[in-house]
Amino acid sequence: MPLRNPFRLGVFTRLVDDIPPAELYARALELFTAAEELGFDTGWVAQHHLHDQGGLPSPLVFLTAAAARTTRLRLGTGIITLPLESPFRLAEDAAVLDALSGGRLELGFGTGGGDLVFSVFGRRAEDRRDTYEQALKAVRDALSGKEPVPGAPPLFPPADTLGDRLWEATFGVAGAVRAARNGSGLLLARTALSPVPDGRPEPPRVPLGTAQHPLASAYLEHWERPDATPRIGLSRSVYVAPSRAEALADAEDGFRRFAATAGETAARRTQDDAHVGSPQDVIASLGADRLLPLASDLIIQVHSIDPSHEKTLRSLELIATEVAPALGWRPGRDDGLRAGPETAPERGATTTRSRPEEGHPQ
Repeated sequence: MPLRNPFRLGVFTRLVDDIPPAELYARALELFTAAEELGFDTGWVAQHHLHDQGGLPSPLVFLTAAAARTTRLRLGTGIITLPLESPFRLAEDAAVLDALSGGRLELGFGTGGGDLVFSVFGRRAEDRRDTYEQALKAVRDALSGKEPVPGAPPLFPPADTLGDRLWEATFGVAGAVRAARNGSGLLLARTALSPVPDGRPEPPRVPLGTAQHPLASAYLEHWERPDATPRIGLSRSVYVAPSRAEALADAEDGFRRFAATAGETAARRTQDDAHVGSPQDVIASLGADRLLPLASDLIIQVHSIDPSHEKTLRSLELIATEVAPALGWRPGRDDGLRAGPETAPERGATTTRSRPEEGHPQ
């Protein structure tokens, strides 16, 4: 498997603070501008309807504001729930944002969540996968300049290069194969526990990189585009403080709050998969992740710890100045998609955990 080094460094925010919306969005915009100043390569947001897991139903609107406040940071959606969208209309909005941002949009899609959201939009959750496939094809066709219907003019503004910056998120091998065959980037979550309540059992409790390795392997094995490089976006929960003691105290409070709303199983999985500690702790923890050598993008977030805004910004700075450089990242370089000829080394089967002998999620 190809080794990608250096990787691009991204920051992801779920916008979960319990504050008025205007302040919530202002904080997220400050996070993005701080990330750009620190040399981060990408900033990511996710779409969440009904405010159940995040406060951003309209990610392209938010990223338009972010584009006006930044000049270099690439702007990503991880993800937009594609089965709930009108494909051609979505392509129009994405094309306008890409033009306004100078070609900085990274457009990520997924099949979406539970029944309630789908019912609000008048859709059937059980049809999500078929609807997703149809919508993805329609978006790709629109971005490539195909006529939406015979005799109709193509998408305006044109966005033919945006089709090479699409990503797909999945929790399963079949989805990873689909992303490879579509020529999309692969987005891997901060946890291996699927949020979709479809009866799948909780995965075995193994390191996250080990649990997700079959997805990355299948994606790379089924990549079919000789004119493009495969892309793997690795989302990880990372919180860094000056000392291990402070980081663990903040994390304990955060996981307790998360458990109260998400349940003990999700909180336990999140805690197991999170990279928490001093800079040296997190360098060791992330460095032991089996998938890091395969990643084109490392995308960090503080969820589900969710410390104060000030501590989140401090963690961002410690990651940019101490943690990521020790892992091979260089600030302000957008060459993380370059594939090297080497074969990625095998990592150990265990990762450094959030505690002295332990590790971390999406």
